[in-house]
Amino acid sequence: MPRSDRLHAVLVACALFALYALTASHSVGLEDDGLFILASYFLGVAHPPGYPLFTLIGHLFSQLPVGSVAYRVHLASALFGALSGAAVWLCARQLGLARLPAWLAAFVLGLSPVFWSQSIIAEVYTLNTFFFLILAWLALRPAPPLPWIALLFGLSLSNHWPLMLLVAPAFAVLLWPLRHEIARRAWLLAGLALLGVLPYAWMVWRSLAPLPISFYGPLASLSEIWYFVSRAGYAAADRSEAAGVLDRIQFFGFVAGQLAWQLAGLGAALAAIGCAVQWRRFGRRISAFLTIGFLMPSVGLLMLLGFEYNVLTKHVFHVYPLPSYAVAALWAGLGLAWLAERYAWRAISAGGAAALVLGASFAAGARVNIFADHDWGARYGRTLLAMFPPHAMVLTRGEADLGPLAYYHMIENVRPDLTLYHTKGLVLGNRLFNPVVTDQDSRRRIVGELIERETTPVVFTLEYFGVYARVDQWLYFQVDRSARDPAKVTVDIPEAAALFFERDVALADHPNAWVGYLQAQLRRRYGEVLAGTLQRGRAPDQRTQRHLELLGRDFYGALGVAEGLIRHPQGYSVGEVSRFLERARELMPGDAPKDERARFFHLRGAMRAGMGDKAGAQRDFEAALSAWPSRENQAAQALEELRRP
Repeated sequence: MPRSDRLHAVLVACALFALYALTASHSVGLEDDGLFILASYFLGVAHPPGYPLFTLIGHLFSQLPVGSVAYRVHLASALFGALSGAAVWLCARQLGLARLPAWLAAFVLGLSPVFWSQSIIAEVYTLNTFFFLILAWLALRPAPPLPWIALLFGLSLSNHWPLMLLVAPAFAVLLWPLRHEIARRAWLLAGLALLGVLPYAWMVWRSLAPLPISFYGPLASLSEIWYFVSRAGYAAADRSEAAGVLDRIQFFGFVAGQLAWQLAGLGAALAAIGCAVQWRRFGRRISAFLTIGFLMPSVGLLMLLGFEYNVLTKHVFHVYPLPSYAVAALWAGLGLAWLAERYAWRAISAGGAAALVLGASFAAGARVNIFADHDWGARYGRTLLAMFPPHAMVLTRGEADLGPLAYYHMIENVRPDLTLYHTKGLVLGNRLFNPVVTDQDSRRRIVGELIERETTPVVFTLEYFGVYARVDQWLYFQVDRSARDPAKVTVDIPEAAALFFERDVALADHPNAWVGYLQAQLRRRYGEVLAGTLQRGRAPDQRTQRHLELLGRDFYGALGVAEGLIRHPQGYSVGEVSRFLERARELMPGDAPKDERARFFHLRGAMRAGMGDKAGAQRDFEAALSAWPSRENQAAQALEELRRP
């Protein structure tokens, strides 16, 4: 490769890294951001399949003398995002494209909303995309260096083996002419690939130590190792029992729309042209490689998964097709090159077209990654930590609360007087039981015994169980030892919680679906709690009335108020419940989770049953079961009770 081409690749990487470093959050976020930061900092074990290579790299970055620990680990993703852009440029040049189409391809990927978003948080997907692209560049060379390809493929499996195995058939097609040489050197190549997966051996060895962060704890047997690395614990998450054919069809439409959105429309049009003309330009083998590499992490993965189509699962899935977007970026470069040749564009015309496409790409990416509120999760965590009583035992539940709380408590040393536990025995090293072999009833019993022994305050976030009464403070529950009656609830919304609702929850509409969903759940919970404070026959005060109006502007908020009114110990006004249920019906999003749709029909059925309208209640309970055909749907029991003579 000419020295000038190498320089161009370096410039691409530097430009993208500068962009990502400037836009990366300096605080912890939601999803897996907190867990990857914690695992990297403590050299712990992240969630299955472990991602040991990213953990090791993230640990090196966590030691950098710049910014917060969160920002340092974010820079690891930024680096591999930038290197992925450089690898796209190298692939484009290896495919014979001129420099302008190569620059277009690199920045169409680098500026795309989802790729940019994964380059500024602690996540594994930019490293996975880098491996895909660098392997493609090596395999496209006239004399592919098979030992390096084998070693790098093994390393890629140490980061995200499911996605890399999905694209393995594409590499098999690309390297098919070398099949005899591969067979002849099979032992060497297999040994190098195994050398690449050694980070898994390090992870297993590391899990046996007393770690502050370890997802399942010690991996002490082959069955435990396989359970962890194979992601067996996520089987229920990957295939929902409520998912059907319609969900799969909706997901296909979502993926098609995402492709157009990620490439900002104009880039998608160029990619469509490039996909059509690639067979004449690149030949069958390379074109088949690109096509399979595009289809497997998108369409192929959709065929393997059984997700329920909703706002949250769309967000979970939308990061998986990054290799597909990388291929589409190469097609976009080819599309520009074909148009320039077909219509004999002058350099200024081709440059103007490329600038127009990249301008649209930057606008789309900036909307999500520059103007979004990246610190919401950090504010949520800090608000909780400020509200907890002194020396409290804090029982957390999962991604939404544990990541921010553990990051500030364990790394930033905020509220060292607290003790954190995970109610499912996950992530934190001070687990009370083995989460793999302990059933739910045993878990609750063990946690209950811990509460019995504890003399300091005990609080739950996002859920509550136990034999004691509780004080509901919206953002968390505090155990009330004055009564052994879990049905007894005292509502006490602190001023700090009410202010957090007004500033960060009431009208929030975060572009990150995970953050937006948590905000929606908090609005529903606030509606339940606030409705429980209302007094029959007495008008609410001005602030409460304003909060009720804010909740009535949102599906989840209105649903929460209706549920809180129905559960009110003093009874409820049918007219008020009907009003909020009608607002919820009008505002119900098209991608609302099925359990939330079922909740609406269940609540309306309960109201109608209370009014003596058995026929209407039966229709609503049946609608709830139809909306969410799950064993967890409580509408089945309500319908059974309604049908009893």
